[in-house]
Amino acid sequence: MKTLKFVTALFVLGSISGCAELSALNQKVGDWAGEINNVLNAESQKFEETLTSKRDIDTLYVRIKRNVGFETMEEMLKCDPNLDKNCAWKKGALASGYVHEKTPGVYYRMADSFGREGQYYVDVTIEKEGKNTSVYWKVKGSQTFANQIKSDILKAIK
Repeated sequence: MKTLKFVTALFVLGSISGCAELSALNQKVGDWAGEINNVLNAESQKFEETLTSKRDIDTLYVRIKRNVGFETMEEMLKCDPNLDKNCAWKKGALASGYVHEKTPGVYYRMADSFGREGQYYVDVTIEKEGKNTSVYWKVKGSQTFANQIKSDILKAIK
């Protein structure tokens, strides 16, 4: 009888420490899964921001276009497929979310894909609001890419 109690006590103690080990292992697996999920979904995050500037809308358009790397349709299509390997890609980009709308002095909207295989997307709208200019942008991509776009836009506005 004493042997049975002793064996039962050992089994219970072993189970308790086994549960703690399993819990720790389960926590580590959960952490790893979270890290993998963050890496896999890093390029599909969406960020949006708006700010107001006292700068002239046309000046902001030119500076944001240059800093972020947008091209007008004319600039994008100035390429020779025999000399420029990216020419076919540029023409294909026109069908995949490319936008370049202009109403000088009032409204501009530029949107395009960036990065290898177009994994990042930026959409910027600039509108005149009284004496001020409103700049609104959306970024689909990683936090690092979104921060770079924000930095480019803030540099254009200052």
